[in-house]
Amino acid sequence: MHIAIDDTYGPKVGQSSKFVTGDRRTHVAVLFKDFEVEYIREQIKDCLLEVSKEIGKEVKEFHFVDIYNRKEPWNDLPDEYNLDIIEFFANIYKTYKWEVIIQTIDNHTILEHGIEFVSGKIDGIDLSTKEGQSLIFLISKIQEKLKTNSTPLKIYMDEGNKKPGANFATGLFENWGSEYKGIYASSEDEPLLQIADFLAFSINRVTHLSLKENRTDIDLWFIDLIGNMEINCSDISRIKMSIDFDVNDFDKLHEQHRQEKHLTNHRRQ
Repeated sequence: MHIAIDDTYGPKVGQSSKFVTGDRRTHVAVLFKDFEVEYIREQIKDCLLEVSKEIGKEVKEFHFVDIYNRKEPWNDLPDEYNLDIIEFFANIYKTYKWEVIIQTIDNHTILEHGIEFVSGKIDGIDLSTKEGQSLIFLISKIQEKLKTNSTPLKIYMDEGNKKPGANFATGLFENWGSEYKGIYASSEDEPLLQIADFLAFSINRVTHLSLKENRTDIDLWFIDLIGNMEINCSDISRIKMSIDFDVNDFDKLHEQHRQEKHLTNHRRQ
């Protein structure tokens, strides 16, 4: 099995929800079967070549925050071409339905679960940061998911904390022995990470738009597009909402979810 991990966060301002705050950090893992990995890589590379030809400049990776916001090298795209790319990837996901694991850490997460993190690092992961806390919990979920899986495992962690090629979570997966290989990688070099980037961006963007007061037609299109992907993830609930739902409706759903899990002692930080 191959797993690609990317992170996403923010924005820190304009968060009016009692539960979803601007200091959250989310990690997203996408699970790929070994037999499909080379095909995925080839297809992503072919797409990049085709897009480069169409827009007249070299594009080395699909980075969806930049695509959505039309940042270089996506700044000269024809009208709505960026949205076409996002829709294209949404249709790819609807075809393959790769399993996704999500972990978010926020202040209320720590309070509600009564978590106390030790200081320092585990396998190079800094537990004093929400980024590190989110990642360590994601790794725990992956380990629980694969505890009965005896096949080789390779994990690609998006670069950031370490340079591409550095070992990732080797100690945490020591029980796998030689069957495990984890490395930090750049999304430019590892196309699987571009799929993880798409899922991480999409999940975070839908959350942000759900809190937005005045949603545009494009905002509503985006929410509907990602919702209809029916992401294969036990960490996501798919719920139909009226077109004019607001942050109060959003928070009611979170309140209900927390009551079901007996997590009602929330406090906004």
